[in-house]
Amino acid sequence: MDSQLRALSDLTVTQQAAIAAEGSAFLHGQAGAGKTTALLHRLLRLLQERETPYAILVLVAEADDRPRVQAFLQQHGTSEPRDLAVTTFTYLAREMVQQFWPLVARPAGFERPFQPPTYLRYDMAQLLMWRIVRSMISEGAFADLLLRPQQIVSQILDTLNRAALNRLSLEQAEQRQIQSWAGDPPDARHLREAARAAQAFRAHCRRNSLLDVSLAVRVFDTQLLQHPEFHRYFRERFRHILVDNVEEQTPAGQQFVAGLLDVVLSAAIVYDEGGGYKQLLSADPAGARRLAPLCRQQFRFDEQFVSSPSLVALADVVQRQLLPSAAKAVTDEPRVADEAPSVSPIQISASAVLDVVEGRYRHEMAQNTAQRLGLLLTQHEIAPDDAAIITPGLDGAMRYTLSRALREAGLPFSLLRRRSSPRDEPLVRAWLTWLALAHPDWQRPPPAYDVSEALTLSISGLDPARAELLSGALYRADEGAVASVDELSPELLDRVGDPQVAAVEELREWLAARAHLPPDDFLQNLYTFLSSEPAYRAHGESGAAELSQWLIDLAARLRQASASMGLETAGEMGRAFLNAIDEGLVSADPPEMGEPPQQRGVLVTTIHGYLLSQETSRMQVWFDVSNPSWWDIPRQPLSNPFVLAPDWAEGKVWTLADAYRRRNEILSHVIRGLAVRCRDGVVLALSTLDQAGRRQDSPLWRALNQITTVRP
Repeated sequence: MDSQLRALSDLTVTQQAAIAAEGSAFLHGQAGAGKTTALLHRLLRLLQERETPYAILVLVAEADDRPRVQAFLQQHGTSEPRDLAVTTFTYLAREMVQQFWPLVARPAGFERPFQPPTYLRYDMAQLLMWRIVRSMISEGAFADLLLRPQQIVSQILDTLNRAALNRLSLEQAEQRQIQSWAGDPPDARHLREAARAAQAFRAHCRRNSLLDVSLAVRVFDTQLLQHPEFHRYFRERFRHILVDNVEEQTPAGQQFVAGLLDVVLSAAIVYDEGGGYKQLLSADPAGARRLAPLCRQQFRFDEQFVSSPSLVALADVVQRQLLPSAAKAVTDEPRVADEAPSVSPIQISASAVLDVVEGRYRHEMAQNTAQRLGLLLTQHEIAPDDAAIITPGLDGAMRYTLSRALREAGLPFSLLRRRSSPRDEPLVRAWLTWLALAHPDWQRPPPAYDVSEALTLSISGLDPARAELLSGALYRADEGAVASVDELSPELLDRVGDPQVAAVEELREWLAARAHLPPDDFLQNLYTFLSSEPAYRAHGESGAAELSQWLIDLAARLRQASASMGLETAGEMGRAFLNAIDEGLVSADPPEMGEPPQQRGVLVTTIHGYLLSQETSRMQVWFDVSNPSWWDIPRQPLSNPFVLAPDWAEGKVWTLADAYRRRNEILSHVIRGLAVRCRDGVVLALSTLDQAGRRQDSPLWRALNQITTVRP
């Protein structure tokens, strides 16, 4: 979102004209040109003119954008009205399908239209798909496919979602994937197996009135939007629509917006030229441009409140290296492909690339970057809040390495994305260990190491060494149970200590007494017990309450959906719950985990996390630029996002040349997006060797070399 929220009198002529425009308006220009600021002031104008908030729809690309709308209104003396709809297209589709279920259930093929729908969040959809895939694997499906089960599940769900968001039927999407296959013909069987799994999933949903994202969007797009009763409702409900970042919307979302332009009294659509960072999630920037002629007025935003000419020229140079035959500006004006950049490489190196930091290994690169960044911030009089370290990946190891380096350099920092897999969290493993031990009939005995870890994390004053001794003496892995402490030898009792031994026995009895509880109630009681007793220490862990609540909510959702998912007994539900986390299948909205970051300081984030959050900075560090991950796209043999996109020619084969071109296009796109969100300059950080000790190289680093080799 545009960072400068100015008073109306301080806005540009173009912004003021867009705010005051009647009817429909299309606001386009590069990031940082003031378009979103104009959109928000237009919303403010509607509210100040006493338009009822109930009649206004604000469509955003990310759910995380809603707090920014709230913050803008508060900053201008208005709290967000309760009836104002600020939402994403997928959430709106789901909400409307549930609200108008009797109108669409039978035409959409649901077998029991009288049964209200149950919405499957992504975690529950993963679990249901895993039950289908696991059965197929046991019959020999997906043999020789080098993917983990979680990847198979997620890619099949991706196909379902991409089909719906691209306005394709499931059959059309499956046919496209098979027709585009360029590998060995026998390996195409995996696509047919994935199609079978997707069809089985969709059939199960229709039999049991289940709505996942794909089915909610498909029903909304093909049934509800065509229904006259819904049209009547929508005309009466929404009189004004405001759409931010329409280039991040999918074809289904853009079609929805297009259909409203002749219905509503006013519309304002913001389009970021050079945007469309969610193409792997079916964003369609080309389709977004087609909305422009449907609007009564168009406003071009040429101002630039963030970037500098040298940084735009830097993006031009990178684009020329990656796409020499297709280099062009991101504006509407045509540009000769081999036209010289407006800023020479020498000028770019002096003003755009502030420094190049190297290290032999990744940890050395991180240390050198943090130290050099501190000096550069002081030299350029830039506050840490105005700097960002942007990395292609931010796994646990990278997060630890960068956090440690920044602390040692004395730089405050914040992490934009800190979510990790729940199964990697020790507290989650501990609580699930106690859940499994309380239910030996589920036949899911935890490993001895997990029991030792759970003892350490749950009992005050118990170190890992003594916890391992207790686990070795008391845990019966073949039974999935912990024996009474009466079986401990006097020597071990003395070594562990009476308070800790008493706590173990009390916990064992507590587990046995609550084995009858369903998982969500059990986990709720467990956390309360561990948090309220001095002998235990769940309350001492940072973020434990949020993590526990997330796990409890997950278990509750499973219990509510268990019957419609075919989980008929408590044991089946319990095993499914434990399997879902152990297999890494559960990943919907996990809480922030680990040590909380400082709230202000250098922003550490991934590439797409930065771009989609609409952050801007005075200084950016492009971290690990020699890593091919800047250029790579996820390997998805079961779900090709580009083949399912609207611009893919039906029957065309996906080749290595297509993959190479797409990677270069996406990287060029990303670099331009970063450049126009930076004011002063970038620092390039690279390591000579990767984690395996191999020399690193990447298309990005080769593209940047012609600039850095002429640095003064």
